[in-house]
Amino acid sequence: MARKKKILFCEYYEEWIETYKVDAVAGVTLKKYYITLKHLKDICPNLYVSDLDRRTYQKIINEYAKTHEKQTTMDFHHQVKACIQDLFHDRLIEIDPTYKCVIKGMSPKQNKRKKFLQKDELANLIKALDLSEVNKDWFLLIVAKTGLRYAEALALTPADFDWTNNLLTVNKTWDYKNNSGFSKTKTTSSMRVIAIDWQIVGQFQPLIANLPENEPIFIEKLGANSYKRQFNSTINNYLLSKCRKLEITEISLHALRHTHASVLLAAGVSIHTISARLGHADVGVTQETYAHVLDDLQRKDDQKMLSALMQLSQEV
Repeated sequence: MARKKKILFCEYYEEWIETYKVDAVAGVTLKKYYITLKHLKDICPNLYVSDLDRRTYQKIINEYAKTHEKQTTMDFHHQVKACIQDLFHDRLIEIDPTYKCVIKGMSPKQNKRKKFLQKDELANLIKALDLSEVNKDWFLLIVAKTGLRYAEALALTPADFDWTNNLLTVNKTWDYKNNSGFSKTKTTSSMRVIAIDWQIVGQFQPLIANLPENEPIFIEKLGANSYKRQFNSTINNYLLSKCRKLEITEISLHALRHTHASVLLAAGVSIHTISARLGHADVGVTQETYAHVLDDLQRKDDQKMLSALMQLSQEV
């Protein structure tokens, strides 16, 4: 029987990126995969696919975690895990070495902003928004009520809204870093259709009724094919000033996406529904990202369960 050719894991990962990710994910996301590849070449340059087991994989994660915070380590894990699971399903390895991997990381900086607002804080923010015209406040509301990523929200056009069925189609992003116009979504799973509430339908529809159907709503057009450059820092600073004025937790725009998911989880919406709404690749990403919220809900469920069991004892 012929012996299988030994393949370096880093070489396989690079080939995997070129096969599955090039022209399939947004440019920003693709760069992150190549950054992950660079880290793998630093941590395990001589590791063969045939030698990849759970212990070895945990050591890779531990090494990366020495110089990165836990959330960043989680992101690294997700990108490497996606490749390894393909290895497993292609039967190039006999087990999934990422199974029950423990995610570690450096302690976050003391002054780091919280990841989300509490429900009452979000309500205060929404009440304080000026929604009389298409502006930054509407941009904040759209993100808060849909969980869209910054680039996804920038790319919204009137044609994306189905006012009859109260639906919003997310099928593109705006390449704000290069100011080159519409681009692909982060991943294929980021393409989705989500439900929108009556505030958006009732108040936003008349505001954009006369806007060009396929032009971005929130980006000023300067010429035939020219648009005003957008900066993430601009909307982040605007949101920060709003939070300070309202004396609520100071967050970034991306934290509104986390807030959206956290509010839905607390309301009892299923993790699978939220995962699809956020455009995550799989429900595991959602579970790991919002583990802290799920833990809180688990504790509340435990209290409800024990209370119900105590009532049974009292009724006997």
